[in-house]
Amino acid sequence: MTYRDNRGQFSRLARAVFQMLARSPERGIHPVLVAGVGILLVIACRSAVTIGDEAAGTAKEVCIVQDPLITEASGLAVCRTTRDAVWMHNDSGDVPRLFLVGLNGTTQAIVNVKDVTATDWEDMCSFELDQERWLLVGDMGDNQRVRGTKSPRCQLLLLKEPKLGPAGSTKGPTESSIDVFRTIEFQFPDGPHDCEGLAVDTQSRRILVVTKTDPLNSALYSMPLMITPGRESLTAERIVALGVPYATAMDISPDGRRMVIVNMFSGVMLTRDDPGKKSWADASRESITPLTLPTRKQGESVCFTADGKSLLLNSEGKSQPLWQVELQTAQ
Repeated sequence: MTYRDNRGQFSRLARAVFQMLARSPERGIHPVLVAGVGILLVIACRSAVTIGDEAAGTAKEVCIVQDPLITEASGLAVCRTTRDAVWMHNDSGDVPRLFLVGLNGTTQAIVNVKDVTATDWEDMCSFELDQERWLLVGDMGDNQRVRGTKSPRCQLLLLKEPKLGPAGSTKGPTESSIDVFRTIEFQFPDGPHDCEGLAVDTQSRRILVVTKTDPLNSALYSMPLMITPGRESLTAERIVALGVPYATAMDISPDGRRMVIVNMFSGVMLTRDDPGKKSWADASRESITPLTLPTRKQGESVCFTADGKSLLLNSEGKSQPLWQVELQTAQ
């Protein structure tokens, strides 16, 4: 459906945003709710916006994540070197390490990341580029908006994805260490932001991050991705206002056509039919689809499956379910 100054059609857009905002951590702040709808109305008026029907289909519980060391799962990425497994990491307070968790809920491996700190790890993603499989970890949480002043600058850690054995072992997790391939320190052009969503667009070779804030200030930022060893400092480029409240995670489908952004309770899908010609700014103005997601204790992670047909979601807390949500729009 397309919004073109039609009150009945806009009601569907308003309903989708109200559903998302009303269940957000700030659901008691009525002005924020109204402002969020107003922001998306401005976007819709700027250019015709297709508001799709619910994109999420059947949800099923895949497993319970059993590892007592995984207490605040904030990052989630599908493993591309081991079938039937995902990567996870904890939020702030843990050491810099990744957990390889099989779809049976057991930890298969623990990989320690060498010579870094974990100030506030928030999201991660996996992707393939230049005939190599990669992980990108975002140390970019900033609840107090002080990164770069009273605490270390935001960092992105590019890692070659470890090649480990098959998932499903009952012998207990292996443990190893890995070097960072490239470190990217970054700042925002308009001052510090709390930021919990991270993805890589392999079509444009860009890193994308989304701020965690009220819908008046929610925005998507971009940085170039260099696949060379070393270290660099960047200023992210603000590319579009989103109006997505309190985003906690994001990912881009393997074919580069879809971007999912979630908060603790729900989410949205952006779609671009031609990744070679359409930008994510275009998609935000042209195609937005609401997502109804399974109830999670504190949902702070999402990723696409390797085939791009489903989403995987997890929550902070001990012994939390790993959910798989089939996408009705998958092709």
